[in-house]
Amino acid sequence: MSTINVERHLGVPLSVAWNELADIEHHVEWMADATNIEFLTAQHRGTGTRFSCLTQVGPLKTRDLMEITNWEEGSSISVRHHGLITGEGCLQLRGYSDDSCQLTWNEVLRFPIGVGGPLTAALAQPILTRIWRGNLRRFEQSAIRRLESNKP
Repeated sequence: MSTINVERHLGVPLSVAWNELADIEHHVEWMADATNIEFLTAQHRGTGTRFSCLTQVGPLKTRDLMEITNWEEGSSISVRHHGLITGEGCLQLRGYSDDSCQLTWNEVLRFPIGVGGPLTAALAQPILTRIWRGNLRRFEQSAIRRLESNKP
């Protein structure tokens, strides 16, 4: 099992960060490890939404089936994923001021024995932590572009 926790202070209002986070189909634009998302349900937001996500880290690829297990409007999205690697994750926003907020990403991943189990989990943890820190940096850049495109 591998536990990954990353966070970033964002220079955008909570509402802007939430609009970016809630736009699931565009997660591939800021998640370096997510290359393709295909929805499996008619709904694309909220608890119960299911989608397939092609994930790639270096030459390694896997397709995860994801389900949103909790959706707190304006605050957090929790997911469960099934596939070669299973786990649960949560992206949570917390406001600091009118123009800034904090994004925290917590994830627990389970690697099966067939792909190295605990050894692979231990090796993957620092690599995924680095990738996801970069993801949060790109998330902020994307949210800033969203904010600037909505200015008069």
